[in-house]
Amino acid sequence: MYYRRRAGAFLLSLGLALQAAYSAPPVPADGGQVQAEAPPAILRIRVLEGEGAIHTAGARSNQPIIISLADETGRPVEGASVSIRLPDEAPTGLFANGMRTDIAVTGPDGRVSIRGIQWGRAAGPVQIRITASKGEARAGVLSTQYVTEPAGTQARRGPEPAAGPTGPRASREQPSRSKWILLAALVGGAAAGGVAAAARGGRSTPGAPPAATPPAITLPTASIGVPTITIGRP
Repeated sequence: MYYRRRAGAFLLSLGLALQAAYSAPPVPADGGQVQAEAPPAILRIRVLEGEGAIHTAGARSNQPIIISLADETGRPVEGASVSIRLPDEAPTGLFANGMRTDIAVTGPDGRVSIRGIQWGRAAGPVQIRITASKGEARAGVLSTQYVTEPAGTQARRGPEPAAGPTGPRASREQPSRSKWILLAALVGGAAAGGVAAAARGGRSTPGAPPAATPPAITLPTASIGVPTITIGRP
């Protein structure tokens, strides 16, 4: 009988201890009800700083990309997982972990900061894919960055050569133009000589015999055929 009482008392104390361990949460002093924070139904993600930033190819970025996450009411979302992914093809870069994907968690202000991206040597626009999630809510955005060549690279290349007529067509035009210029010079010289001779023949001195009529002037005739150009191996 004594042992039964001892066993009953032990079971009763054990039950009281379990009830105390799994008791209901404390009631606030104002008499209100304690409610657990519900996960957000909608996530709103946006890039606060660093959108459209310009970086130097082959260098490590010093300018951060700051991302903000809020719920449907505009309150910051803490503890959300944010995935940042760089393109697989150039132009691209690497995060501090040596990979093209990194994961961060938002703080009490609902923000994460991306720093220290090692950019590749290819220049051009870079699309960074940013995805956030908490519970069942998801959100995503693209951030555009620009990678440019280091200063002085274009200067070392030198100016671009001026465009001009090249090839067989230009070679054919030049000889033909020279022949037409030569023909015009011959005709013009002959015409000038004929005018001067006629002027001298028209003037007469009193008492002198009439001057003889100058012979007729025959203009030279030039014939230009189709120029033939033979182009050998370069």
